[in-house]
Amino acid sequence: MHLKAYNQFLEYLKKEQKDQAVIYAMSLLEEKKLTIEELYQELLAPSLTTFECDVEDQEVCIWKEHFRTSIIRTILESCYLYIIKRVEDVKKTEKKIVVFTPSFEYHEIGAIMVSHFLLLEGFDASYIGANTPKDDILSAIKAYHPDFVAMSVTNPYNLVITKQINDEIKKQYPDVKIIIGGQAFVHQNALESIKYDYLLQTLDDIKNLRKEVQV
Repeated sequence: MHLKAYNQFLEYLKKEQKDQAVIYAMSLLEEKKLTIEELYQELLAPSLTTFECDVEDQEVCIWKEHFRTSIIRTILESCYLYIIKRVEDVKKTEKKIVVFTPSFEYHEIGAIMVSHFLLLEGFDASYIGANTPKDDILSAIKAYHPDFVAMSVTNPYNLVITKQINDEIKKQYPDVKIIIGGQAFVHQNALESIKYDYLLQTLDDIKNLRKEVQV
């Protein structure tokens, strides 16, 4: 764990210094002090999951969290150039994956990170967005002909719509494998009624999938 880098990054976030946070994160990559994987897992993800609001006004806390999320999203978008450069040297799996969050799920940072990790592991991954309606998901499957769909769910209240979407995917496209992941699936009972083929919660899980489909 690059604790010093994380503490410095967190300080920028706590002060809501977006420019400094973005510049610092990108400098860590540019100077090769962190890999993309380390930046995502040791700085970006923890800075969101450990967010604590030090004010009592709930409305203020909500927009503070949203602002922090927007900073992380900007960094992820800025990292894409580094992703492209890395992918040039990665052996491709020839497997196509469509990544999204389902209807009413607006937490997309995890899905974006996963799509980047999948690219780095040689998958042809396309992130199609957050809060994706069922019909749009089915339309994307029809258009892209993916081998997998990967769905990130953070809010457990969205498990019902997730089940509906997965049931429909299995009904219309039984050959498409379904990947799920996210905080909503931390508890085992959340998986009981949902149809899926793979549960991916870590980078190691993605690497293991890569080994399984290696060509």
